[in-house]
Amino acid sequence: MRPSTAPPGAADAYDRPPYRVAPAPARLSGPGAWAIDVLLPWRLARRIYGPFAMFRFSAADAVGLGGFGQPPVAAALVEPAADPLIERLLLPRALLGLGVLAFVIGLFTDGDLFGPVEQGFTEAVLMLATGPVALLLACAPLVALARPGTRGTVARLCARPFLTALITTLFCGLFVLWAIHGYDYEPDSATWLLLLVVFGPWLTVFFGSVLFLIHRNAFGVGGHPLVRPLASVPLVWLTALAHYSLIDAVEALPGAHPTSSYWAALFAGPAGVTVTAVVEVVLLRRRHGVGFRGPLPGRRPPPPRVSAVPAALVEQLRADVARGAAAYWPHWTDRDGVVWAATPATHAGGQVMWPYVPTFTAQHRPTPRSEAERTAGPLRPR
Repeated sequence: MRPSTAPPGAADAYDRPPYRVAPAPARLSGPGAWAIDVLLPWRLARRIYGPFAMFRFSAADAVGLGGFGQPPVAAALVEPAADPLIERLLLPRALLGLGVLAFVIGLFTDGDLFGPVEQGFTEAVLMLATGPVALLLACAPLVALARPGTRGTVARLCARPFLTALITTLFCGLFVLWAIHGYDYEPDSATWLLLLVVFGPWLTVFFGSVLFLIHRNAFGVGGHPLVRPLASVPLVWLTALAHYSLIDAVEALPGAHPTSSYWAALFAGPAGVTVTAVVEVVLLRRRHGVGFRGPLPGRRPPPPRVSAVPAALVEQLRADVARGAAAYWPHWTDRDGVVWAATPATHAGGQVMWPYVPTFTAQHRPTPRSEAERTAGPLRPR
């Protein structure tokens, strides 16, 4: 018989990967980062809808400072933050969701390039409109099936993906209304051309990036790990059905009987996305202990293989702490009340955290922030 209450440690499991993943260290933060993101449309899309690919640290990312006035210290490269098997599913899923198969089938059967392109653009607009419905179909069962005592946590994990989809739909609706009514006006040709030249490329790259990231991440960045596979399935199927019932059955094929190639082009992508989603759900359960009701009892995600901070770097940081440099470092607190100092040093691509404890232990020792949050729980500003 399944337990009706959450097993011991279930609440703490939501503070560890894959439910909660520490953000990658940013090379630039603050207003400067936002300014660059607004100027570069793919960066703005990545900030809102998640990464284009698994986060990997380069050698430049793994070089930090050993202390105040100390030379740079080369650190070991970190292991990939995401599951590589799951990561390999996301690119094919994005391409299938974008309609690559439908485009190829339509190109070879119809022999017309404009038709598949127009169909892809129409499906993109419909997909943005069906986003909140897909997220609701994915998130509602997760909250309902969650064990008592954890439903609030699961609801918070589903809140950001749902709000992102809802806001995206609102902006898409406003843009469509503007585009429809905009053709009723005849603006000055020079002004219209200037706006097209200035904002046209930016909007094109941003729109393309958003479509790819939505099909890849399904609004699931920063949310429950099951939101991505569960939302991607209704997202593509609702889009395909809406395209048939609202577009093709009304305008393109009124009263006609679609051919087998039409059905293949319409449903090949959703069928492929469904297969990748099922595989991801199985991998999350077997490799990370993620169940529909919550973390599986007795199962914990495998710890990331992060090498220990070199002894030389620890001694440099110890000397900095002894001479009072740590007073200028940001301080954080873990779930046990232990204070951690965010040092200027990096190791394995992450910022090294220094714990204020009498004796270092396996849980409290100088370590990258991701490792500290995995062993000691989420760190909060002091």
